[in-house]
Amino acid sequence: MFRPMKAVAMNTFVKRAPPHSSPGIDVLQSSVLGLITLATRILCRGSVYFADGPAHIHAIATKVYVIQPPGYWLFNRIASLFPNPTLAISTVNILFSVAGVVVFYHTATHFGPRWNAFLAALAYSSISYVWFAGEVHSTYASQILFPVLLFYALLKFDSDRAPWHMWLAVCIFGIGAGLRPFDGLFLIPMLAYFCFERVPRKQGMLYLSLSLLLCLAWLIPTGLAYRHAYGGMRGVLAYMLLIMKVRSITTGVNAGTMANVVRYFLPILVAFWAVLPAVTLGAFRNRKDWRAQMILLWILPGSLFFVFSYISDAPYLTFLSAAILLLGIGSTRMLTLTIAWNAAIFLLLTPMPSHNLLVNTWNVDIGKYTLYAIRHQWQPNLSQVQASAGFNN
Repeated sequence: MFRPMKAVAMNTFVKRAPPHSSPGIDVLQSSVLGLITLATRILCRGSVYFADGPAHIHAIATKVYVIQPPGYWLFNRIASLFPNPTLAISTVNILFSVAGVVVFYHTATHFGPRWNAFLAALAYSSISYVWFAGEVHSTYASQILFPVLLFYALLKFDSDRAPWHMWLAVCIFGIGAGLRPFDGLFLIPMLAYFCFERVPRKQGMLYLSLSLLLCLAWLIPTGLAYRHAYGGMRGVLAYMLLIMKVRSITTGVNAGTMANVVRYFLPILVAFWAVLPAVTLGAFRNRKDWRAQMILLWILPGSLFFVFSYISDAPYLTFLSAAILLLGIGSTRMLTLTIAWNAAIFLLLTPMPSHNLLVNTWNVDIGKYTLYAIRHQWQPNLSQVQASAGFNN
């Protein structure tokens, strides 16, 4: 038997209409969102130039498959299965973007009217750094899909009580954690809350244990890969110590730790300023609703890590952007303004289509990488690596 749920106050989330009531609208709006996202990502697709992009290609070309911790072994191993890993990464990230926006729409219909869900999904697609994450050669785009897909699977299980939805959630968590291990770590509190509060105890413990096992399993191929990487396990430990002793709050309050705070709050304020009042009000009004509590557990762990440990650039915040928009879904006007504002930020700074986007250069500077380094250091080395490996950018 299911354990009785705690009494909750009336919430302001609008419950979704029965799925059979408007299937045509869902298909139409999902298709429009998918096509818009696909077109914008293809038009803005960039070359390998940003942050870890060259490192990923180098790791694939040399068959090491890991870069600095947490390594991203699964991401690089998947890209290595294709003749041109550079094109493979771009294609996978575009598909992650499209699928993530469509899944977000269906998730949002559990929280508001379909039109608001459509606007929220379009805003999700338009957030400047989320847009950027979908066209850059790095792992950020998996954040567009897997956290929201996990949340959607949990919602479906709670409403339908079909066990396969929970098994699907376990698999989604495992794959997402394999692509971006820290994302798995950040989502554990949300998943644990659901397993303890919305699932019978024995089944909940089973689902959570298997999820954690899948998450930890990626340490095996990653550890084996680091044995062949430059620096080996000593390099891994040195990098972790660098984060802990130089870049995190454990060093005390200084310019470096304050930079983490700025790199977290500034992009969020720039992206969400219009809808943040609605987000705050939604979180407060629905604070006793288990779904709102799940969303807050989605946002909080990663936020604490970014503020007090390390965040180098805005696309890291892609991980929690869907959650922010779900809390603000009730404000139609502010969602529309958020779409227009973020699209303008991205497009007005971008000669589209282009492989040398000005907005990307701005993100590079945020991450302390300079255009000079890209042109004079990474790109020539990258060209040599690609030529020796037999594929071109």
